[in-house]
Formats: sequence, structure tokens, C-alpha cells
Amino acid sequence: MSARDNPARPARICMLNYYAWGVFADLDGQDVHIGGEEVQHALLSRHLARQGYAVTSLVGDFGQNALVRIDGVDVRKTFALADGLPGLRFFSPRLASTWNALVQADADIYYTSCAGPMAAVMAHFCRRHARRFVFRVASDADCAPATLMLGHARDRLLYRYGLQRAHAVLAQTRTQAKLLREHYGVQARLAGMFSELPASVRPLDERDADLLWVANLRAMKRPEWFIDIARQVPRLRCHMAGAAHPGETALYRRVLDAAALLPNLQFHGQVRFGATSALFANARLFVNTSAFEGFPNTYLQAWAHGVPVIASFDPDGLIAAHGLGFVVDSADAAGARARALLNAPADWAACSARCRQYASARLAPETVAAPYLAAMVPS
Repeated sequence: MSARDNPARPARICMLNYYAWGVFADLDGQDVHIGGEEVQHALLSRHLARQGYAVTSLVGDFGQNALVRIDGVDVRKTFALADGLPGLRFFSPRLASTWNALVQADADIYYTSCAGPMAAVMAHFCRRHARRFVFRVASDADCAPATLMLGHARDRLLYRYGLQRAHAVLAQTRTQAKLLREHYGVQARLAGMFSELPASVRPLDERDADLLWVANLRAMKRPEWFIDIARQVPRLRCHMAGAAHPGETALYRRVLDAAALLPNLQFHGQVRFGATSALFANARLFVNTSAFEGFPNTYLQAWAHGVPVIASFDPDGLIAAHGLGFVVDSADAAGARARALLNAPADWAACSARCRQYASARLAPETVAAPYLAAMVPS
């Protein structure tokens, strides 16, 4: 019986994100990849559970119990990446395990994000069982065939199938919505991102980190730019945190070795999501060096702590339009902007106040959740 058959029962929502276990269990990323989508998945799941919805989160098998209840969310594991035979493991255990978990969740609404074959699995499941399927893109790269970060032709076809059969598609920015219309014929609604808003923020002179960089170390994030920036500003205290992205351990090693040669750069390596708030609270400026993104969680964390952003990526022109930092096109420009802003305390304080004001208006949980609920449980 669905929620439509029994209006008195809260809707059951099933959410799928393989690596979200790392955020639910507050792991440091040693064995579980943790990125922005994993954070958003966990925060959205928890919020929906607090609002009275019955929420199941499907995650990977990292040795945890089959079913664990965390913050009101039933976290159910599916498969381990190493299980099965090469060439066949897509079907067993991955497809079989995921399908079985979808059945066990017995939800009214199924939700996932990120381009990939599981969008098709969830779409087909929902069509077969007359359930609602909601999908959200996670990056600009998800919005056009030429930029998809999917190496297998099969995965690209399955993603298109799932995307075009979702009952509702959500995008992070107007740019993403435009790309989805142009390349997939999909009409997407805008949905924001969750982040915690601290009760207060520190003034400039109580912060010890001049520049902060936080991200998974992968080529698209261009971490070498931050190494170059740190070399340019030897008098500034620079902090860098992030784990090796799967398949890019060589890049991680290069960055680690380069960081060790810079006395003004402290490399924190892998940091639990629960510990990142302290890094932002102590930072004067946040630096983003990505070639492309979706809507970075780190921007919201920075602005919530009153930290201006020096960025190479500006989603929908927000940074420039609202004065939330500066947009740059090179490591040299980033270093110059950072020096100039830190040498003008009054300008920093004004920019910090704008960041905090923007975050306060944008991050109210009910405001962020509204478009998700409109897509999941339409009136």
C-alpha cells in the first residue's frame, strides 16, 4: 500500500548513494570515498527523517551491519566493490544487490544523484512498481554527453535512460538546467544544497589559517594550483585537506610530496566531514581551484563561517553578483587577490559579512528542503 492509498501514513523515501556510509559513520575517508554528494545525501536523509518521513538510505558494503539506524535513517548496505567476477560483477552482485535493496526499502519515492547506470536501475524499478523516481544532477559534467565522467558506453546509455524517465529532475544551478534542456530534452527544477550554519563566526584576528583548500584530490580539482599559490605567498599560512580520489593516488602522492617542501603549507590529508567545520571556522579565505564543479559544498561551508571565496569556478555568477569573494582564472591571480584582501582588513570584514548574510538567507533547512519535497511528494 502506498502513501497515496493511505494518506495518514508518512511517505516512505529511499535514497541511494554508495559512499554515503562514510558520512553517516563519520569516517575519515581512509577506506570510503567521501565527496560533496555523499555529504548532501546524508544531510538530506537526516532532515527528511526529522520531518517525520520514513527514510531508507542505500549505501555500499564496507563491513558494517546489514541494516543500521542512524539519526532516524535506516541505512542498508548493498554490495562491496571487489565482490564478483570482472565483466560480470555489474550484474552480480551490483545490479542484483541494488534491486533487492530497492525492493526491501518498499518506498513510495526513490531518489538518487550523480550521473551513472544506477539512475537507469532506479528508473526501471519505479516504472515496474509504480513508484516515483526523483533524480538530481551533481555537476555541470552530468548535463551533457560530451562532459559525462563515465568511461563505459553502457553507462552513458543507461544514464540517459534513467535521466529521461525520472518523474522529476533537480539541478543545482540555472546553467545546469539549461544544459539539460539542450542536451537531454529534460526540464529540471532548481534545488539548493544543505550545510550547517554556526551560531556565530570569528573575527579576522582570531583566525590562524590565511588560506584553506578542501576537496578530494583529483585532476579536475587542480590541487597543484594551490601548491603554486602557497609558493607565491610564503608569509601566508596555508592549509590543505583532502583524500585521494579513487584511481588518482599518483596525484595525491605528488601533492603530498610537494606540500612537504613548503614550510607555510600544512597538509591535513583525509579529514572526517565532522571535523571540517573547525577548518572553516579558523580560515580567513577559502580557495577553490576546480576546472568545473556542480555547486560546491565547500562554498556554503565557507560562507556560513563568514569566509570569502577565491575561486576559479563561479556557479551562476553568484560570487561576482553578491560580492562573496573573487573569481580568478589562474593560480597567480588567486595569490594576488588573496594578498590584497588580507592586506585590507576593512574590505575583508565587509566581504565576510556579505558571505554570512548570504548563507543565513540560503541555508535555512526548510528553505533548502522545499524543492526536494515538492519533487518527491507533490501536492
